[in-house]
Amino acid sequence: MIRWFSLIVFFGVLSLFFKIRFLYALFYLSIILPLLSKYLLRFIFNRLKVNVSLEPKNIFHREVSRFNITLENNTFLPLYWLEAISYLPEKLTFPYKVGELVRIPSKDKVSLSYEIKGLRRGIYELGPVILQTSDLISGEEFKNTFDPNERLTVYPKIVPIISGRIHSYQPIGELRSDEVAFEDPSLFRGVREYSYNDPIKRIHWKLSARTGTLQVKTYEPTIGAQSVIFLNLRYQDYMSFDRDYKVELAITLTASLVTFLIRKKQEVGLVTNGGDMLIEDTELKVQKIPPRRGEEHLIRILELLARVVPRRTDEFPPMIYSEGLSFPRWINLLVITPRENEQLMRTLIGLNRRGTNISLFTLTDYRGDRREEGIFIYEVPNEDKIKAL
Repeated sequence: MIRWFSLIVFFGVLSLFFKIRFLYALFYLSIILPLLSKYLLRFIFNRLKVNVSLEPKNIFHREVSRFNITLENNTFLPLYWLEAISYLPEKLTFPYKVGELVRIPSKDKVSLSYEIKGLRRGIYELGPVILQTSDLISGEEFKNTFDPNERLTVYPKIVPIISGRIHSYQPIGELRSDEVAFEDPSLFRGVREYSYNDPIKRIHWKLSARTGTLQVKTYEPTIGAQSVIFLNLRYQDYMSFDRDYKVELAITLTASLVTFLIRKKQEVGLVTNGGDMLIEDTELKVQKIPPRRGEEHLIRILELLARVVPRRTDEFPPMIYSEGLSFPRWINLLVITPRENEQLMRTLIGLNRRGTNISLFTLTDYRGDRREEGIFIYEVPNEDKIKAL
C-alpha cells in the first residue's frame, strides 16, 4: 500500500510540473484503481460459496474417510488467488494443518479433498476451514472462517477371535429354563384351560370346539443366551507407565468380544465406569447398554467404545456387585480389568454362588489361564492373546 501511495504522489507531482493530460489520467487512475480493485475483490469474496462434507462419518480401524471442500465462484469476475487452510484431526493426520493456493475462474468451482485414516479410535472434530486472500493493489486482506460442524467417529480395533473357547460363550443360542423370561412360539408344549388373563390369539379354537371348553396353547419357556461385559476404566487401577496401552487393549478386547458374541447371535450388553469424550464427568455415572442382539446393537456399543475414556471414580468391585444384581442370575458376566485383587475376587465369587456364570479377563501375564472357585480367569497381555480366546 505504501508503494502504491508513493506512485500516486509521483504521478501527482509530474502532472503539476508538466501539465500533460496523459499524466493527469495516470494520476486519477492511480487513485481510482485501488478503490475499484478492493471493492471488486470484496464483492467476489463475500459471494463465495463453501460446501464441506465428510464421507463416511463413521469408520472402523484403519478405514479411510475423505474431507471434501468445494469452493464455488458464482460471480462474473475471477478470483485470482485464495488460500484455503484446513485443520484435520491431529492424532490421525500429519501435518494436521494443510493449506492450498487456488485460483477460481468466474462461474466455476474448485474442489479440495483430504484423506483421513482411522489409525486411532475416538471422536474427532474437523475444522475450522479458513479462507483468506488480499488485494494485490491496496494490500487489504480478506479472511473468513467456517466451522464445518463435522465429526468423525473411529470405532475401536476389532481382533477376530478364532477358537471361541471361552466358557461364558457356551451354550450359544437359546437355553431351556423353568424360569420364564419369555415363551418361544416355535416350541409348542401343549394346551390348558383358558384363564381370564390369557390373550385371545393363544386360544386353540379347534380343540375348544371339540371339547366344549376354551383351551389355550402353551409353549416351552426359554431364556436367551445373554452376556454382559463389565469394562473397568477406573483411572487409578491402571499403572502410569503403560496406562494408555492397557486402556486401549481393554477397549479392543471389549469390542472383539462384543463382535464375536453378537455374530454368534447372542444378546450382549455393556456396563462401564469410564468417562465419555462428549459428556462432562460431573454429569456422568455408570454407562450402561442393555443386552440386545443384531448389527445395529453392535454399532451402538462400538460408538460408546469409540468415546469412552478412563476417569477417576469409585472402586470397581462395588459397581460390579450393585449392577450385577440388576441382571437375571442366569446371565453371563464377562469382567475386564487390568488385574485381579482380593476384593474383586470376593465380589465375583459371591455373584457366582448366586448362580451367575462369570469369566474374568485381566491384562496381565503371570500364571496363565485358569479357574479359581468357579471363576474362569483369562490373561490377555496383548492383542495376539485375544485371537486365541
